[in-house]
Amino acid sequence: MTVEAPVQPAGLWALRMRDATAPAPLLRLICVPYAGGGAAVYHGWADRLPGVIEPWAVRMPGRDARLHEPLRTDLVATAGELADALAPLLTGPYAFFGHSLGAFLAFETVRALRKRGAPEPVLLAVSARNPPQIRTYGGGVHRLPDDEYLDVLDRRYGAIPPLLREDAQMRALYLPILRADTTMLETYRYLPGRPLGCPVVAYGGAEDPETSPASLAAWADVTSAGCATAVLPGGHFFLGPSREELLGHLTAELLRALVP
Repeated sequence: MTVEAPVQPAGLWALRMRDATAPAPLLRLICVPYAGGGAAVYHGWADRLPGVIEPWAVRMPGRDARLHEPLRTDLVATAGELADALAPLLTGPYAFFGHSLGAFLAFETVRALRKRGAPEPVLLAVSARNPPQIRTYGGGVHRLPDDEYLDVLDRRYGAIPPLLREDAQMRALYLPILRADTTMLETYRYLPGRPLGCPVVAYGGAEDPETSPASLAAWADVTSAGCATAVLPGGHFFLGPSREELLGHLTAELLRALVP
């Protein structure tokens, strides 16, 4: 007999990033972090989005307030867990934003929610990631020895802080999180299915070698509702230096999707 894991509450998986006394929003924006990231990735978004849009940051197992939980390495299974937890929260219009690994998690969570009978979001916004039908990763980087593993990630993204190499305590804490997320990304296998019924907007960095305007446009293949693209200044982690431009464009897309 298979014993299913208990559904964990939405509050454990998603952190409301606006004060509870704020007026009820017209739309909730579920923000999914990149590999190794936590809810802090989206710090400050609530101050820069209009009051009608309320951001919620996904809190992944094994970090933040969930530090003592087991890390996840199966992307589709994790998306199912996230869908189970979020479903009670999504009582009105909502949207997803996911950066890098978060783009795939957001996409698969939308598919998982649809399987559970939940309404689809008004918009799926994906960032710094080619669509799932384009195989970007298939290697075993996640199995490399620590130093080689960090070297590869540093060459690929240029985002490995020196402290992670120099501080044994930081390395022991953070490296397992990063490796688990890399495992999730490299072992993910897209299964074709019915296209989404919501529009998609795909963002990329102008200096990010992992995406291109053409590959971002291929997100159109996973939706029947159209796909827009935008290329912003910066590399793979352009959502930092180009945050104002990104949030301005995203706000316009969300309001357009909310009121067609």
